[in-house]
Amino acid sequence: MGLITRLLTKNKTQIPLLYVTFDYKKFSESGKVDSCMANVHPLIKNDENIKLKINELIDYIRDNYDMNLIP
Repeated sequence: MGLITRLLTKNKTQIPLLYVTFDYKKFSESGKVDSCMANVHPLIKNDENIKLKINELIDYIRDNYDMNLIP
């Protein structure tokens, strides 16, 4: 986990507040439900308003962009 932490935080100089992963296989098999996973900084992860806004953001992206286009 140390290497991943150093990579994701640019050697612990920048700490991400949020990152979202998209599971295309799950999306293509069962639709948008549970096709994304959001990881939030521990200091803000229990804030209900932030959870709501993150879910709105993820839904907006899935609804307005073609998830079948893989770069």
